[in-house]
Amino acid sequence: MSKKVWYTYDDIHRLIAKMAAEIQAAGVRYDAMIAIGGGGFIPARMLRCYLDVPIYAVTTEYYANESDAQTLDTIRTVQWLDPVPESLVGKNILVVDEVDDSRVTLGFVLRRLQQQGFGHIGVAVVHNKIKEKSDSLPPNIDYFAGVEVADWWINYPWDANDIDEHNRLAAQSQNG
Repeated sequence: MSKKVWYTYDDIHRLIAKMAAEIQAAGVRYDAMIAIGGGGFIPARMLRCYLDVPIYAVTTEYYANESDAQTLDTIRTVQWLDPVPESLVGKNILVVDEVDDSRVTLGFVLRRLQQQGFGHIGVAVVHNKIKEKSDSLPPNIDYFAGVEVADWWINYPWDANDIDEHNRLAAQSQNG
């Protein structure tokens, strides 16, 4: 995975608006979102404008750092809903993350959430990388992706130190 691509906040917002319409058309009313930190925080907040449900968070660690694809040996839980708030027991939740890459983190989070007494569980990711996944989704999970993309390193605007340079690179990557 040597090629890199940059997305702007505008790009992400458009994808989330499209995905929100698909989620609403699917017919399941979600009572809350659970953002997978750190990449799922901002997409979940953007989705809240459309779905108007509260956001909760879980955080895991799988990637060794934010600049390459080096992973840890196992997933580490940093923050979890423990105990699950009484107001969420039996409720429908939508799990939100920025990218479905290897699916290791997503699979881990979903299996753990399925054991916690929620109703229907769905997943929303901004980007689904078209590649063989290391894990699978548990059964009966609705899956929504803003867009399917090649297996390139994705640079998100919320990770940028210099947003102007990030947006310049995004414009450059879209033009060629």
